Amino acid sequence: MTRQAREQFVAALAMLLTLAIGGALVGGLSGGLLVPIAAVLVMAYAKSRIVVLDFMDLRASRSVLRPALLAWPAILLLVALARTVAVTLIG
Repeated sequence: MTRQAREQFVAALAMLLTLAIGGALVGGLSGGLLVPIAAVLVMAYAKSRIVVLDFMDLRASRSVLRPALLAWPAILLLVALARTVAVTLIG
């Protein structure tokens, strides 16, 4: 592993840990409100994007797998957001 690759790995890992801790704090303090829950879902998508692009080494790839791996967490998070909105509106 070259020095540049190691630095990129450490930066991606630091960003993942920051997003995980931030998501846990926001989620814990949200009180069931819609906006903090949406913020946690955005942070979750950012984490999944980092994992797919950096840890699966697909950042420079042009394969069909890359958009598919970026789309499935987005779809799952949209379903989670739709459920949250429905629960908020229905009560």
